[in-house]
Order: sequence, then C-alpha cells, then structure tokens
Amino acid sequence: MNTPSPLRKLGGGIRARREAAGWTLAALARAAALDEEALAAIEAGRRDPDYLTLTRLARALGVSVGALLAAMEDGEA
Repeated sequence: MNTPSPLRKLGGGIRARREAAGWTLAALARAAALDEEALAAIEAGRRDPDYLTLTRLARALGVSVGALLAAMEDGEA
C-alpha cells in the first residue's frame, strides 16, 4: 500500500482548498505573495513550505495554519 507522504497530504489539502474557493494557481500565488512555481511544488508535495509561507497561504485562503496542517494528519482538506 502506497500511503502519501505528509508533504503530499499538505499540498493536496492546499490544492483542495484553492479549488473549492474557485481560485487558479496563479490567483492564490498572487494573493499569498508566492511564485507560481513554488506554489505548484508545494501542492505537489515536492517542497516543504516554511511557516511564513504557510501563514501567507492560510491568510489568502481564509483559514488557520492549523487547518492547513491538519491535512498532514488525516489527509482531508
């Protein structure tokens, strides 16, 4: 059984929240003051975001950092 890594769960949760909000990758990157490539790598689980990045993403998505991190525990967005 191939269980997703915590970073893939985190990235998947961020992507799910972005898509649920109707945002494009470019729009969220802009709102969070991030590079599109960096955000794409985070969503794919290839990049480990630092706390400042998580804070920017959470603020842009209107959720807490804890809500984003919860996806690492249970895989839900």
